[in-house]
Amino acid sequence: MGSDAGHRVADMLGRQHDDGRLATQRDVPGGSIGCLGAAMPAQGHVCFFVGQPIRGPAVQNIVDADAAARLFPQYDGAFAGVFWDAERQWLVVVTDCLGMQPLYMRHVNGELTLSSQTRALRGDPDFAAWGAFLSLGHPIGARSLMQGLVRVPAASIVTFDVRRGTLDIRRYWQWPDPSDAWRGYDFLGSLEQDVRAGAAYGDPGTLLLSGGVDSRLLLFLLKRSVVPAQALIVAHQDEANDADGRLAQAVAKLAGMRFRRVYPATDFFSSQAYIDYLQASDVGFPSMELFIAKVASHLHGTAVWDGLVPGFVFMPLHQPEGGFKAYLREEVRGAGSAIWRAAKRLFRDEVYEAMREGFADDLRREVSHLSQDAYGLARFVIENRSRNRASMNPLKVYASQGDAFTPGLSKDFMAHAAIIPFEVKQRGHLYRQLLQKLDRRSLAVPFISGGELMPGRVPSLAYGVERLRQHYFQQRARHPRLFPKAGAYKVERSCFLGELLLQEDDAWLHEQVRERLRESGPDIEVAWKLLFHWKAWQWLHQDGLARVLPGAS
Repeated sequence: MGSDAGHRVADMLGRQHDDGRLATQRDVPGGSIGCLGAAMPAQGHVCFFVGQPIRGPAVQNIVDADAAARLFPQYDGAFAGVFWDAERQWLVVVTDCLGMQPLYMRHVNGELTLSSQTRALRGDPDFAAWGAFLSLGHPIGARSLMQGLVRVPAASIVTFDVRRGTLDIRRYWQWPDPSDAWRGYDFLGSLEQDVRAGAAYGDPGTLLLSGGVDSRLLLFLLKRSVVPAQALIVAHQDEANDADGRLAQAVAKLAGMRFRRVYPATDFFSSQAYIDYLQASDVGFPSMELFIAKVASHLHGTAVWDGLVPGFVFMPLHQPEGGFKAYLREEVRGAGSAIWRAAKRLFRDEVYEAMREGFADDLRREVSHLSQDAYGLARFVIENRSRNRASMNPLKVYASQGDAFTPGLSKDFMAHAAIIPFEVKQRGHLYRQLLQKLDRRSLAVPFISGGELMPGRVPSLAYGVERLRQHYFQQRARHPRLFPKAGAYKVERSCFLGELLLQEDDAWLHEQVRERLRESGPDIEVAWKLLFHWKAWQWLHQDGLARVLPGAS
């Protein structure tokens, strides 16, 4: 919305239109609207969703701006609802209750820009957000990695009056206060309703199945709901010789679910598939040599079922016992960490300090309005890590190929799940209770979560056997000379980590960055990976990856 909107939207569509989807644009009074994957009416009102809303009113009832502001918030699921009222010249945008569906906003000098992808826009890096990228692996608060571009707030009704040039944002759902309301709540019944609502879109889809707890719970929910999904198991060969894949295959066989097990190429991080992943993810979080980046290349355009959103509600991952004091000590990488030492090598002193100080200020601000106990920490992790990292693969990367479903994103579910006490969720106890109630067979196979092996039910022969396997592979890794024929899996170093990253001048890098990268030290490889993400993000948000990376389109 604002001056030159038609040109800006055309440029945004051109920067995203890299997969053959239909691109349509419609100029409206005071602005322009662009849409990928669907046509818009040539006149009158415009109403559409980004994402997959579930359990809402009939779309036919959304007839004007007032109806949109009233009815959009009634939907659940991951979505952003958009309505253009042609008569009143009002734009109404509503985000889901946790703001998980990616949507970004820039509001400057009366001009409003909204986009579901950051790569649609050009811009400079936000140093405070990049400080969070270094310390946590994702931005925090409203920031994106681009200066001046922020996430649209969660559970928000955004109204822009074109005639007056006014922007109004108000919330329709609040985070629940601690109580015992979670006791007796039918969590499985709520999740099953989400599964059935997702299946109603028509494609049974593919379940991303690992050895973890989330995907197993979802597997048995799909089975109970008689959704004939097929499981995709992507081998994780560089962790305990693919214990993740072994356990996933065992539980798929046990449940009678068809599955496909695939083995990523060792040169994945030099491949076109990795470039495609970078573009789909907006290079918004670390991915070089991380397993999760390999998954999307094995999807074939079907709907995807990927764990539960927002994650971390039934087991407190990334939430150490002791509230924020323990979290800040154990989870936040400080100046002495390898990643910050690498940043010191790469960036000018003033840029390094801006990253450090900007992140520190943001972290203090985000933590200050929360209780300092486990309840406040759980909210912080969901509002930041879940929203800015964990949800990005299903709702941004996988959704670029087809529908993506992540049950658990409903107002009623979160009103109860968000207040489950920390001690109830420790070490998978709550998951075991839910799985025992859902299907006792689900506990016959042990779990692996965050690299840690956990028993399904105790005692368990399967758990004992897997522990012995893991001990063997640990010894093999520590003493390779004792196992000369073992042939350990090794990911090849990316061909993108090299002089390609230094071909162009960069005003934010240290003037001696080349010399510093030739030095020896334990953080040199970390520095190359950080430089790769920094440069790839800049290329994508300027003239595109195609200008620099071989094979990018």
